[in-house]
Amino acid sequence: MKKQTSPTLLVALDATLRSLGFAALWWVLNRGDVESWTLGIPTVALATALSFVMLSPRRWRIRPVGVLRFALYFFWKSLISSIDVAGRVIRPEMPLKPGMVRYPLRLPPCSARVVMSNAASLLPGTLGVDLQGDVLVVNALDVDAHVMEELKHLEERIGDMYGFALAPSSQRPSSAI
Repeated sequence: MKKQTSPTLLVALDATLRSLGFAALWWVLNRGDVESWTLGIPTVALATALSFVMLSPRRWRIRPVGVLRFALYFFWKSLISSIDVAGRVIRPEMPLKPGMVRYPLRLPPCSARVVMSNAASLLPGTLGVDLQGDVLVVNALDVDAHVMEELKHLEERIGDMYGFALAPSSQRPSSAI
């Protein structure tokens, strides 16, 4: 028989994780300025309290190992994306074929899809535009590039972070708009 975790412990864990997230955001936005914490501590507390008003406590599904893998992937892709965009600025003759791409999602309907939409912008030359049911619409600088393959890899990383086993991607066709 599986042991149940107490609801009070789950709320405390959720509050701790949210507070740590808001504190990390405060630290980054204020470039680690120690003096900013006189305003930061009440701001983090208020943000945490307001987050409970807007989103009720829930059991976290995110896997720490998956988060680490995703963080490394995010860092690497952000670096590559920056280099790619800089190259396009320096050499404007690079071939472009801008357009919208429809990517059929394999992630279940949950916050993972929102993370996917937002994280799509970290890929070189892409920007997550819209979630339409089971489809993510992405604006791409070059629809002939490996956009669908990159989105597939990103979705797999997010699925790993959330602990989802995704169906094989070959089952669903993709399309450019």
